[in-house]
Amino acid sequence: MTFALIFGLVLTGRSHVGVHAAGITLLLMLIPLTLAVAASALRQGLGSATAALSTAIAFALVLLKFLL
Repeated sequence: MTFALIFGLVLTGRSHVGVHAAGITLLLMLIPLTLAVAASALRQGLGSATAALSTAIAFALVLLKFLL
């Protein structure tokens, strides 16, 4: 999940219009899935805390990309 979000951020940084659009599409499709994964990882407890944290950090980067 985190890799896919980072890959989407890399694609949005490219200058080619089609690649940039593919990155934005990937990020938009992953937002609901990211929220579901983070919520389920937090519900699993301490063992999944690193998965929840890395997903939350990647999601925060995506939000910053769209807001700034």
